[in-house]
Amino acid sequence: MSAPAPRPEGLASGPSPEDGPIAPAPAADDAGWVRVHPASPWIRGWVMVATFLFFALRDVVERWIGGLFGADAGGGPGVDGRGLLIGGGIALGVLLLVGLAFFFSWWFTRFRIGAEEIELKQGWLFRSRRQMHYDRLQAVDLQHPLPARLIGLAVVKVEAADGGGDSALELAYLPKAQAAAVRRQILDRASGAAAARPVSSAAPEAAGGPAAAGPVRGLPVDPEEQGPVLLRVPAGRLIGSVLLSSTVMGLLGAVVAVPAVLSLLLLLFPDANAGEEAGVWAVTLGSTFPLLFSLAGAVWSGLNKGWGFTVRDSSDGLRLRYGFTETVSQTVPPGRVQGVEISQPLFWRPFGWHRVKVSVAGYGGLEAEGRRRDVALPVGPWEDVLRVLQVVAPDPGLGGDARAAGELMRTAMTGSGEEGGFRHVPRRAAWWWHWLTWRRHGYTLTPTLLVVRHGRLSRSVQTVQHERLQAVALTQGPVQRRLRVATLRVHMAGGTARLRGLDEDVLAELFEVESRHAAVSRRLTDRNRWMLPEELERFERRTAEVARTEVGRAEMAAAGVVPMETSGRPGDTPLVATTEHRGEETA
Repeated sequence: MSAPAPRPEGLASGPSPEDGPIAPAPAADDAGWVRVHPASPWIRGWVMVATFLFFALRDVVERWIGGLFGADAGGGPGVDGRGLLIGGGIALGVLLLVGLAFFFSWWFTRFRIGAEEIELKQGWLFRSRRQMHYDRLQAVDLQHPLPARLIGLAVVKVEAADGGGDSALELAYLPKAQAAAVRRQILDRASGAAAARPVSSAAPEAAGGPAAAGPVRGLPVDPEEQGPVLLRVPAGRLIGSVLLSSTVMGLLGAVVAVPAVLSLLLLLFPDANAGEEAGVWAVTLGSTFPLLFSLAGAVWSGLNKGWGFTVRDSSDGLRLRYGFTETVSQTVPPGRVQGVEISQPLFWRPFGWHRVKVSVAGYGGLEAEGRRRDVALPVGPWEDVLRVLQVVAPDPGLGGDARAAGELMRTAMTGSGEEGGFRHVPRRAAWWWHWLTWRRHGYTLTPTLLVVRHGRLSRSVQTVQHERLQAVALTQGPVQRRLRVATLRVHMAGGTARLRGLDEDVLAELFEVESRHAAVSRRLTDRNRWMLPEELERFERRTAEVARTEVGRAEMAAAGVVPMETSGRPGDTPLVATTEHRGEETA
């Protein structure tokens, strides 16, 4: 799939027809610090408060009811009004202390959007101050947890390139319109589209700060509703995909199989179980109930995270909106996508459904949350897959031929053997590692991508940009040495691609090709869409200096980095544009 026509570096810097009225910005102090909504600590701690009230008042309420309707009815002696007042006073005192702690937590939680970084201060007993520079920023999402949605609040979650649960900054909670304004400003700052201005520029009088330079662009009140709709996942298709997923079908098979096996044993050995049928059925039910709960949880999880899934194309990249109890507005910037995975489970094949996932640096955090947020399309036909890939997938380096790019991906998903230039597991290793998939498990190369495919019953395809590789590992066990095959692992931010059981000479050559890119090409071609203008200028200047030296040209040639002439000014030095492989003939 060919990438769409390139947009300006970063995001659009001027007003667009998509923009709505300017949303009110939260008030800031003279230094630009902004406090979150006063209800934020209560939203974060409502479960703790509810649990305390339940255990604190349960006994008092039960005894009070017993006093009203008699000791026997209440299960114990009743209580007089004095005891009730004492219990209520204690609970009220604890609530006042909790409220005081929540107040200090809110008062000392502030954030500031500066010219170079975002800062967040938290804590009143144990204080912390965190910063995130825009050049490390990966994504800015809006989240609407159910308790916050009930009172019109949202979370602005800012992801960094480092990954992990501690790398994200959560600005929680803000009114929905203000959260949209903050998110828009962060994106504009990260892309270089906005001039430096305080968060409170839309309302300088309320902030009490200096007058602002004025809004750079109109801030949409509801940004997730702007941009052309690429696709929506119908509820019927989502329900069908969840019920036919591998997890649900496996649990359903276990729920059916356990009683069936025990019933068969009772029929085959009636004498051995005489008089113990009740115990056997109790064991059957006891083992089935956990499976039923797991089945219900898997169905609910799939429906909850995919409900209302909408994909829009915007100036920021691919904009996703999904969720039932917790609505998430997520942006997948194409310049931050490290790799793409397309999968088709076995039970989806009769319907032609596929799933698309992306590997984005910074989408770490909890493993379950990372899995939820890496989905760019939960279920859709091949046409929807191509629509998504046109936005997030990198150019495969086929001369901009969209038809050839689509045919490459279709061959990777449905083809077999050496069709499309794929190298696969040799026949001598088929019976050891890939009985049914030895002709499917393999790879091919394009000037910009490593394409890896797996599976025959449940299919999957991974694409990895050469310039995004972080590490390459070639391993070989004792059985593999006997069969003259090996295993290659390619690591990138947010994912790993593995080739197991291919010919050792083929993988050794691929290892050399990708190692050069991991060592040189990533450093020379790390030119992303969210670079600030001065960062882009420094990058191109350094690249030009490297290209002028003989050693630099040799390193670039060894890595397969192809220079591109600049716009024609005298003395301009070629800059890095794309990558090519010397080992491309191995594909």
